This record gives sequence, structure tokens and C-alpha cells, in this order.
Amino acid sequence: MSMSDGESLPDPSTVSASELGRILRSLAGLADELAAPLVVEEFRLAQYRRVAAVAEWVTKAADSLHYCLDRQTNPDEYGDDD
Repeated sequence: MSMSDGESLPDPSTVSASELGRILRSLAGLADELAAPLVVEEFRLAQYRRVAAVAEWVTKAADSLHYCLDRQTNPDEYGDDD
């Protein structure tokens, strides 16, 4: 998956907080594309699919970072098998 042509998103399960921040900042570019006048319906559909895929990736990345930090700050809440 990629944000734009040629740029792949990192694995959401191993992403760093700074990588997540960089991706979130780049969402402004996606917003600008969506705000632009419609060129071709197929292009708009591709934009919507890309937005949905990036949103899913952001959720997975944030969940992964949350889990890692929670595990570090609350180790007693996690068993040895996690």
C-alpha cells in the first residue's frame, strides 16, 4: 500500500511514532486531492479507495503503538505469553 505513487507505507505492526506522524502529516495532500475539481470518476473512486486503505493502515499502526506502550507502562497487566 502506498500514500502516493512510489511511496510504500511501512508495516503497521512495526511502525515508529515518528513514521506515523509523517504519514498523518501527508494526509493533507490527500485532502487537497479530494478538494480539487473532479477530473474523472474512476480517478475519484481510486482516491476514495486510497483514503480508506490509509485510514485502515493508520488504525492498525496506532493500535500497534498503543499496545507496545501500554505493555511497557503496565507490564503487570500482560502475561508471559503475550
